[in-house]
Amino acid sequence: MVTSEQGRGSAYGEPDSGFASWWAERRRAARLFVTPVPFRELPHWSFTRDGDLVHDSGRFFAVTGLRVHGPEAGGPPPRDQPVIVQPEIGVLGLLVAERDGEPHVLLQAKAEPGNIDGIQLSPTVQATRSNYTRVHRGGATRYLEHFTGPGRGRVLVDSLQSEQGAWFWRKHNRNMVVEPVGEVAEHPDYRWVALRTVRRLLRVDHLVNMDTRSVLGCLPPESTSVAEASVAEASVAEASVADASVADASVADAFVADAPAPRSLTSWLIDAKQSCPWRTRLVPLADVRGWTRTATEIAADSGRSFRIIAVRVAAGTREVRQWAQPLLAPGGPGLAAFLCRSTGPVPRVLVRARTEPGLGDLVEIGPTVQWTTDTGPATPEEAGPFDAMALTGDTARVRFDAELSEEGGRFHRAATRYRVVEADDALDDLLDDARLPADYRWLTVPQLRALVVRGQHVNVQARSLLACLAAPPPP
Repeated sequence: MVTSEQGRGSAYGEPDSGFASWWAERRRAARLFVTPVPFRELPHWSFTRDGDLVHDSGRFFAVTGLRVHGPEAGGPPPRDQPVIVQPEIGVLGLLVAERDGEPHVLLQAKAEPGNIDGIQLSPTVQATRSNYTRVHRGGATRYLEHFTGPGRGRVLVDSLQSEQGAWFWRKHNRNMVVEPVGEVAEHPDYRWVALRTVRRLLRVDHLVNMDTRSVLGCLPPESTSVAEASVAEASVAEASVADASVADASVADAFVADAPAPRSLTSWLIDAKQSCPWRTRLVPLADVRGWTRTATEIAADSGRSFRIIAVRVAAGTREVRQWAQPLLAPGGPGLAAFLCRSTGPVPRVLVRARTEPGLGDLVEIGPTVQWTTDTGPATPEEAGPFDAMALTGDTARVRFDAELSEEGGRFHRAATRYRVVEADDALDDLLDDARLPADYRWLTVPQLRALVVRGQHVNVQARSLLACLAAPPPP
């Protein structure tokens, strides 16, 4: 595992020798203080008659209940949990520009109340609709004009993507990469960083935030110019990986020999969605079974799973300097891992059609292994036949291993251990998809990225791993 100290000691060197000093200054300026408080000390938040935790404006987000029904015949009883409902579609936008002969992205040193280490590298714009329409009565969202309205720049990537289906109810954000038109005014909280440097910094624990990783996962790993970062000048919605006549040649070229045909991939995923035996629905938080609300938390009676807590926040570099809000606090770090095979003409990763109760269609493509806690599968559907292989201690087979943070604006110190592991010889007999369990498939990286471009096909953990696959090997 790359520790923060070890990773930062080597990662801040060339080619961006000024990064370390800029980052140290931004950490000092952030002045982030997060204090747990009782729910009654959350101004503008209250519990409704149904027990839901909501903001007085009716905006931002709410905490309500989720009921999950499994197979009706002989299946387990329904299970309940709290869930975050945020129907607004936010913007996660990266500005990219050619500087010194290579693509650079404009990143923000952003403080979030749930962040480990206070500030992390966020996209140029990371804002909910409530934030950028200034419901909080705070400052304007910087650089938003490059992503919205008629004056925005050249759109290179534009797709709707889901977020954690275990904790959110059908949440989506708009992931965008834009080449700006004209000069971009600089601000101390922002810095142009070479794309290859950002990819190297992915190996540093808790530095590149989830939203940046999500957008990076939409980019081709080999992109060395702004032109190569573009997936289409037309709308991504016009492209279809299920049709050979897609709008963008780079998407069409993603389907290479020795890999499933486009229609078979989409049919496999649709089959998984159609055959999913789950049914999910929202229920009042007061009706959630097996959970108890106290003055300071909403927690599972079993003592496992996450908690809902309340915090008071002070931040020196945010649009609003002080506020209070609920956060979802996991019990510990999770695990997300790709098994890969680098041998043969085309390197491939093993993916799973993964069921999560908060996803819109319940099923999206996820990692080989995905646990919400690294102590083991938290629910039966998290378990899989390749779990032990992903946890190997054989460092010669580990291509990537870092603990990275999840959404710091809604989760408190949520982290996932991300791993890419070369599969051992035990999988030699399973390199043919026909021999795999029905919910697994081998995909090339270009194939997986082509599905990412379509939106709402690849979950956020797999998109993070896709970004991590582009990280150069450590020195």
